[in-house]
Amino acid sequence: MPIVRTYVDEKGEPRARIIDEGGRYVISFDVFEPVVEPPSDAEVLYIGERYRVFIRRRNLLNGICEFLYFQFHGGVQLINVKYVGPDDPDTVIPALLKAYEEEVSQHKKDDRN
Repeated sequence: MPIVRTYVDEKGEPRARIIDEGGRYVISFDVFEPVVEPPSDAEVLYIGERYRVFIRRRNLLNGICEFLYFQFHGGVQLINVKYVGPDDPDTVIPALLKAYEEEVSQHKKDDRN
């Protein structure tokens, strides 16, 4: 049976869900970051006719990192960053946060517009 726990940052804020599936981990951050558009290499999943979900995957450590984008009539947001793989959460969390920062810097909405 999977064990679920919450990662709390240095400010005491809950930041991530960590699911331990017996040596395989799923580590997930909800981020809700506005971006200009989803990445062109993302896989598209449709929800009805109005919304789209985009998933972009890349390797991270010994697992996979997924970036989940949501497109709606008002724009696009990166809503979730997830890691799935065998690496220890204490190793994954800093790497996942760095991957998130890199992803956002490539697709960030320019607030000056």
